Amino acid sequence: MDIQFKIDEQKRGSFFIENNHKQQIAELDFEIKDDVLNAYHTGVRKELEGQGIAGKLFDEMVDYARSNNLKVLPSCSYILVKFKRNEDQYKDIWIRDKDEPTGEACGIKPKK
Repeated sequence: MDIQFKIDEQKRGSFFIENNHKQQIAELDFEIKDDVLNAYHTGVRKELEGQGIAGKLFDEMVDYARSNNLKVLPSCSYILVKFKRNEDQYKDIWIRDKDEPTGEACGIKPKK
């Protein structure tokens, strides 16, 4: 599965994966304002959940943020939970927000 990337003139974009029929099967959507990448949605087709696809999109987003000197605002609860599980690994790019979502919105239980 190849991860593709697109971004428009308003700096809204996504990392996404298509199947052989060119149908999108997974995406991580974001927008960039100033030097902040707001990661606000991650989705994977129901029948493909649990295969690590969202994690691959997440890793691609992290690499992109670091290579473009961006900070990440995890508006998507999936992204936030990934950051919280490995705080030290992402502290260089993570913008903390007092109104951060909980992982339960995506069905993810944070580690205690």
